Amino acid sequence: MAKTKKRKFKYTDYVTTSIKAAKMAIEMFNRVDFHHKDESALIFAGQAWELLAKSLVIKEQGFDKILLKGGKTITAEKAVSLANHVLHKINQDEAEIILQIISLRNVAMHDVMPKIPPEIITHLLYYSLKSFRRVLQENFKNHFKSDFNQNFLSISFSTHTSYSDKVSRLFSKSKEYNSDHNKLLYLLDRGIDFARKSSATNMESFSAWQDKIKKLPRRSRVAMHLSIYKHINETSDVVFVPVETPRGYKAEVEISKTKNKKEAGTVLIKKTDPNKDYPHSTSDLANIVGRSQNFIAKMATVLGMKDNEDFCYLFKTSKSSIIPKYSDAALTHIQNYLRDNPAFNPYKL
Repeated sequence: MAKTKKRKFKYTDYVTTSIKAAKMAIEMFNRVDFHHKDESALIFAGQAWELLAKSLVIKEQGFDKILLKGGKTITAEKAVSLANHVLHKINQDEAEIILQIISLRNVAMHDVMPKIPPEIITHLLYYSLKSFRRVLQENFKNHFKSDFNQNFLSISFSTHTSYSDKVSRLFSKSKEYNSDHNKLLYLLDRGIDFARKSSATNMESFSAWQDKIKKLPRRSRVAMHLSIYKHINETSDVVFVPVETPRGYKAEVEISKTKNKKEAGTVLIKKTDPNKDYPHSTSDLANIVGRSQNFIAKMATVLGMKDNEDFCYLFKTSKSSIIPKYSDAALTHIQNYLRDNPAFNPYKL
């Protein structure tokens, strides 16, 4: 009887399948009318990263490094841990995002998954796929160029808050041991906790995680003892904001530093008409304050007004030249400055 030839896997087998899984994750999440889309997106996103991480290990260390007894291979979380702590192909922030995906994926495959706010799943999928794209481009250039070098359109009609905002709201539910909110917090936290332990082999069980919380003092702030607490204070956020701009307007999304995470959900959208919001030319300001046009232009430069959008907008003309126009706030600022500094001379500065 002829012996069956054992197949020798190459990392390319894993890479090509991981790309197909990543695309399916995007397709599932963008399905318009599909009840199981979150679970499906997580399953495919988890598979994409499991196979990509294993392909990195095979490429760098050989197939035997992922092989276990009985023909099985290492777990997805262990493969990501090797890619992070041993191969240094993904960084710690990326690993924490990916392992949250895998933690949720494991439940989606074997249990009933708690409801996930769209801000959380969108954040995780966006950053995990952004990292997937980077790793693919840096380590498997040919596959990147032919299979993943494109944009994937997603449409949103409502304004989200952010991942950090939604996670911080779960903290108040952390002692409601059997609630969906608490289970979701556990699934996210255990992924991050695993990412931070280079020698970990298994993710923490729900009962062990609950026991850890129960042992804390009653008045203890549970959140501060969880890995996810540090994560949300260090991670970046992605916020999807639908903005429509009428003709003649521009839309600006203002990103500002917040003092605390409770403000993380605030997104300020400005609609402006430059002709109305910046009505004054340099000569207009000169006539109003009684100085020369050159004086005002020099003053605006010295005070840094041309770099401040509250004061100045730079219009591009058809001849490719740039003409500064100023707001009412700029006029007030100039008048107040000259009143408080009557000896001001911009030519001597």
